[in-house]
Amino acid sequence: MRRKAHVEEAHANSERWLLTYADLITLLLVFFVVMYSMSKADQEKFSRVNASLQRAFGGLVLQGDDRTALGSDSGSMSGNSVMEDLLGMRTEIGRLKGNMGLQNQVNVGLEKDGIAITLAGSLLFDSGRAELRPEALGALDGIADIIRTMPNNIRVEGHTDNIPVDSDIFPTNWELSVARATAVTRYLAEIDRIPARRLSAQGYGEFKPIADNKSRDSRAMNRRVEILVIYDN
Repeated sequence: MRRKAHVEEAHANSERWLLTYADLITLLLVFFVVMYSMSKADQEKFSRVNASLQRAFGGLVLQGDDRTALGSDSGSMSGNSVMEDLLGMRTEIGRLKGNMGLQNQVNVGLEKDGIAITLAGSLLFDSGRAELRPEALGALDGIADIIRTMPNNIRVEGHTDNIPVDSDIFPTNWELSVARATAVTRYLAEIDRIPARRLSAQGYGEFKPIADNKSRDSRAMNRRVEILVIYDN
């Protein structure tokens, strides 16, 4: 009986390493789950901070927004080429602004789906109209030169303030914003020769403001067109 007990004890001891190994694997799994959850929380926190800074300073402040990193030749989100894309575009847009005296009328920032080039409505259009002003054409040509070689799809978004439009052509700001987005899209396709298959146009009217519409300056900020270089998730 003593020998049998000794054999059973030895057998039990030989399998204890399995328990230790299982504990180790469980701990590693928990560690990676915790690290992943922390990285997601940090990203969301970073996104909120970046969005606030962009609203405060009106341009590209930090990499990120709430939409992770941008980059890669296929137009998908990736980390390493983010700074190359963003800083490269910011440099080119900065040069264009300096050459054309557009310091307060063109900005580069990050949106949920990609890099956004924002043009002031007063640069592009007369009040209540959707025909491109002659002064806007050089700016659009310069922007087209920057984004033409990129493989990404491009979405042009029209935005207005909350003042009802006074026009026989456009019943509401919806129609006006769509017409303005379409005018920019057609110019990029027909004049600047960006492939039409890469382009789309959307109008949001007054419903995506970036300022509170309580003053003339804030309403001017909301009257804008955004050329969004899209990066897939």
